[in-house]
Amino acid sequence: MAETQAGRRATFDEAREAVLAAVAALPVESVRLSAALGRVAAEDVVAEADLVPYARSSMDGYALRAADAAGATPARAVRLPVVGKALAEEGEAVLAPGSAMVITTGAPIPHGADAVIPFEQLQRSDAEIVLSAPVQTGDCIFPPAEDVTRGDVLVKAGDILRPATLALLAFAGQGEVRVHRRPRVGIVCTGSELVEVTAVPGHGQVRNSNAYTLTALIAECGGEPRFCGTSPDDPTVLRHLLELARHGADLILTTGGASVGERDLVKGILGELGMEFRFREVAMRPGKPTGFGVWEGIPVCVLPGNPAAAFVGFYEFVRPALLRLSGRRATSLPTLRARLTGHVKSKAGRRYVILARAALTPDGFEVTPLPNQCSVLVRTSADANALIVLPEGPVSFDSGDTVEVQVLDWDRTVNVT
Repeated sequence: MAETQAGRRATFDEAREAVLAAVAALPVESVRLSAALGRVAAEDVVAEADLVPYARSSMDGYALRAADAAGATPARAVRLPVVGKALAEEGEAVLAPGSAMVITTGAPIPHGADAVIPFEQLQRSDAEIVLSAPVQTGDCIFPPAEDVTRGDVLVKAGDILRPATLALLAFAGQGEVRVHRRPRVGIVCTGSELVEVTAVPGHGQVRNSNAYTLTALIAECGGEPRFCGTSPDDPTVLRHLLELARHGADLILTTGGASVGERDLVKGILGELGMEFRFREVAMRPGKPTGFGVWEGIPVCVLPGNPAAAFVGFYEFVRPALLRLSGRRATSLPTLRARLTGHVKSKAGRRYVILARAALTPDGFEVTPLPNQCSVLVRTSADANALIVLPEGPVSFDSGDTVEVQVLDWDRTVNVT
């Protein structure tokens, strides 16, 4: 997508499309299964064998031939001598006709046996078992390939490798897996008013919360954040930090200095360094100053310095880029429709994104806008577990109306205390 309106402003949808068009899945690498949690599979993984290839007992009990118990009744019990044990670790066993064998859960069914009867269903002693009812062929037996059949697709390209997926791959003997490389993200914050988290801010100063928010959000998305420093409103320092962020990065992220004031230097410096802007503003609130472009092949997202605006901008534009770089198929936040409690509205020409609290109630999902939507605040982002997304206005919604909601935190949405 070329610069929208000479690089000035994109619609919300145009901006999202421009970001996704500029990124692609990163190269592939092999990692040990023990290091693969949360990574994205780069190719399908297919089972090379049946799992498991033999019939197994599903219970602790006795293996026997069903035919040997065919005539058993309470009045005419069948007695079978116990001739040994079939244990999971001892391999193959053979059962002679007219006998039974102790068997443990998961142990291979002995050759000749075709059923298992659990301990609790019969009378037993060390020497024999007493059957007072018939046994059906196949009782309490897992057949071969009950879990996986050779040729089954265990993992598809684009799947996230979760704990249970890793267990399946381990069961199939996959010691390594091919995954997309993690995105490396260089972060530069700007603003002469920013001080370190341990400092006592002077009058007009604030602690740099954006550095911690963005570092954590990138890691949560599976990226590798690298905080390169905070630049004062000084072109020389800013150029140096941007060049530092570029080395080895798959994506660069800046906050602050994104608007059009005298000390908003980021877009101008990036332009001087050769960045090709796809857009310089987005028709949205909060986050209008958000910009995006490509600098020597590296995508760069310029976020506002106001914490709530940076928070929203990350979720709407940076997160999709990171997921695409990671190889994920889906890049959008989970979205649902919820009943509104409160009142929200949007103005003409802008997409409104409202920080909110969503909750699962007995009557379905409800969502409540947080009371203070000022983009300079930090607390509102911390309290939000969802975003209400309003179409370009003018439009308004009242309590009881249904609105579109993007879920940020499922735990806080469905486990409401």
